Amino acid sequence: MYPTLSHQPQTQEPNQLQQILQRLSSASMQVPAYRSGSSYSLWQLKELVKDSETHSQVMQAQLLPTLVALLLDSSLPECQVNAAGVLRRLAVRNVSSCEAILKAGAVSALVQLLSASNTEARAAAAGCLCLLGWNSSNVKSEIIFTMCKTAKDQTGQISSIHAMLPLFNSSTPSEVEAASACLHMLSEAATADVLATFELRDSGLAQHLCKTIDSGSPVATFAAAESLKNLIQLPANRVEVMQQLLALMESGSPAGQADAANLCWELCCVSATAHNPHMTSLLSSQPKMLPSLSCLLSSTDSGVVRAALGLVHVLALEVSKAQNSFANPANVDLVRIQLVQYAPVLDAILSMLLAPDTSGEVAAANAATNLAAFRSGVCNECDKSSPSFKQQPSRKRDFFRFGKLLDESDPSSPIGGCRHTPRGLMAGNGIIGRLYTLLDSGDAAVVSAVLTALYNISATENLADGVLQNKLLQLLGWKALSPKSKDAARMLLQRLDIRDGRDGMSFTFLSAFSLPPARPLVYLDP
Repeated sequence: MYPTLSHQPQTQEPNQLQQILQRLSSASMQVPAYRSGSSYSLWQLKELVKDSETHSQVMQAQLLPTLVALLLDSSLPECQVNAAGVLRRLAVRNVSSCEAILKAGAVSALVQLLSASNTEARAAAAGCLCLLGWNSSNVKSEIIFTMCKTAKDQTGQISSIHAMLPLFNSSTPSEVEAASACLHMLSEAATADVLATFELRDSGLAQHLCKTIDSGSPVATFAAAESLKNLIQLPANRVEVMQQLLALMESGSPAGQADAANLCWELCCVSATAHNPHMTSLLSSQPKMLPSLSCLLSSTDSGVVRAALGLVHVLALEVSKAQNSFANPANVDLVRIQLVQYAPVLDAILSMLLAPDTSGEVAAANAATNLAAFRSGVCNECDKSSPSFKQQPSRKRDFFRFGKLLDESDPSSPIGGCRHTPRGLMAGNGIIGRLYTLLDSGDAAVVSAVLTALYNISATENLADGVLQNKLLQLLGWKALSPKSKDAARMLLQRLDIRDGRDGMSFTFLSAFSLPPARPLVYLDP
């Protein structure tokens, strides 16, 4: 994957390659003075070996023992850098060369070089290990084993990250980039046993990775983010990684804030398993979740606000989704109310709905959709106390959301509401009016998001409006609109008809065929 290298054929003078190979294969390489003058020859070889024909000649020249010996010579840092560069070029897309490099003992020498005093040598070693590991699973396993053995000898702890900490502590961008890429390679698709060697403890590595996301190069940022996604799979790392991401949301640069929010969104979208509980519950339980999210929503950068609304969208959805997962989720409606009361989420939604940005409009409408997606329109207390509910067969109780239950709980409440369901969250702030306007936007993605938002909002707000009904009827004939969006329009019309006292098919019956049990319309993609 990385680092990316050029594979263009190289022009070379006659016998130039042979001269270089003869010099590096000479018995005089055992003499320190002669060896110290080989740096330029190594640099030339590193450039020439890009060519596939030259690559074969170099491998046949049996130079690997010499290159490994140069890696181990700490008195010649320039030779170490160039020797690692030659090995890196030899490993490009060539599994057999990687295996030969492994047999020559280069992995142990490269891991040892990670703790060298020379910054360029450390970066070169990490870059070489990264490429070797991506190209050969056997080499990757040996790298991890060697790193764990080195950490065990030095600290008494079995750790795959100890050897790379000097690189992350560096202020040199090339070192951080190479270390992030190497860590990504090592942690990618790791088994449970291997992942256990990546425990962060008090290493500060999560903070370093978040710093890289905030101010690193595009390659380093990507590698750091992927590394965090892998490291958080280890239960011992989850709280620390989440805390560092929240800190980045609060104090990072605009680009770093958006990247942190998007990474949290990705983590929350991963389905829970027996070994990996849902991340949304972890995120919503963090004390800094609301303050950090408030910083994002209050930003003047539209990209940051859009990323924050994506996170609001998934927080309001995924906690609900986790009800049927292996996680122990928080009260989803309570999370939604907290988001509205303690974070400027409604102001952010309105500002993005008013901005001339299609992706921002979709993100804002999706956030509004899930903020209004109360579990069933009635709470558990009303469900359990309702005689009508108790009379329903158990398999139908999940769909028993509207109708007579509404009249028994509070006849004056909107369809789908109860005396315990909060109302007025979307009223009086201009959001509903703007959503009406966006139904005429002509963009299918925007209209689709707006329809689901209005559908869920109508459970707790009174949307009875002749103009809205006319618009919905027109949208049903729009060919560009998806069938799922047309279903939302039909169900919203049905709800409005029931509110106006018109006869029509039971909404409960209709929703039973259109919606999952006890769950409003929701969309995962922000």
